[in-house]
Amino acid sequence: MNNQWKIILLSIFIMSLIACSEQTSSEKTAAEKEHFLSEKLETIKKAEAVEQMIQDAATQQRRNIEDQDG
Repeated sequence: MNNQWKIILLSIFIMSLIACSEQTSSEKTAAEKEHFLSEKLETIKKAEAVEQMIQDAATQQRRNIEDQDG
């Protein structure tokens, strides 16, 4: 009977270690996903800024052409 309690306690201990390690990896995965997404969002913002600069330059060029045509 003493061996049965040791086995039960050892099993509970091992299951608790496994459960704790899964939570840690889940939290790490969430942090990695957040970091991954923040890089992508920053890249998108930069691309939008470049697009706006190109559109502004095209608008200015059209205005210059219209001013020359008179």
